[in-house]
Amino acid sequence: MGLGTFLASRSSRRLSALSMLAEAGLALYRGNKRVAALLAGAAVLAYRWSVAGLLAELGIRLYQRRR
Repeated sequence: MGLGTFLASRSSRRLSALSMLAEAGLALYRGNKRVAALLAGAAVLAYRWSVAGLLAELGIRLYQRRR
């Protein structure tokens, strides 16, 4: 199984979306509403397209580091 096949699998997309939702919940608990909303949006992307969700999460991480 290649990396592209793994990233396109249903279980990979579901796991990625669930982990981002968990991170969004933690961000919301910490009081960071903007990051929580961004992570929730990235979870929707990850559920549809795993690579797009991964890129969105990387962008959010860069945003967090710059703040």
